[in-house]
Amino acid sequence: MSHKYLILGLLAQNPMTGYDMRKHVQDVLSVVTNASYGSLYPILHKLLEEEAVQMDEVAQEGRPAKKIYRITQKGAKELQAWLKQAPAEDKFKREFLLKLYFAQEMPAQDLRKMLMRRQQEMQARLSSLYLEREATNDPRQKWILDYSLSMYQAEMTWLEQVQEDLSIA
Repeated sequence: MSHKYLILGLLAQNPMTGYDMRKHVQDVLSVVTNASYGSLYPILHKLLEEEAVQMDEVAQEGRPAKKIYRITQKGAKELQAWLKQAPAEDKFKREFLLKLYFAQEMPAQDLRKMLMRRQQEMQARLSSLYLEREATNDPRQKWILDYSLSMYQAEMTWLEQVQEDLSIA
């Protein structure tokens, strides 16, 4: 999926700063996609050039002006056209799983630490998603949040099983 449509979709919901977009992806959509500042800003600038988004600068006292992006009519049409297209095949890339796959050379205590860190990350994401789910009234957003919650809960269950298998071995 192109981050172009991620940006257009987010801005169709609400005007946002680049920081707001990155935080929303990290807090709510991390199971669906990822986006760094380095990937968002070049696309935002391209969308500005294409007039698919516009940017307003809001003065802030003692700080640089805040740049707030909003979707334009042209951007909304592009988003609608993309939404009507069949989705591309899903591709999951998880560095954690790749590391776990090659962890046969890792001492057991380091492996346990890695698994515990992952559990802590998953627990933090679950907590954040539960809060986000309580705060939204949009059923479509709730569907994605419920999907994300079920994926992270499944991973937590799986991590517990891996740790149990590790203590038996």
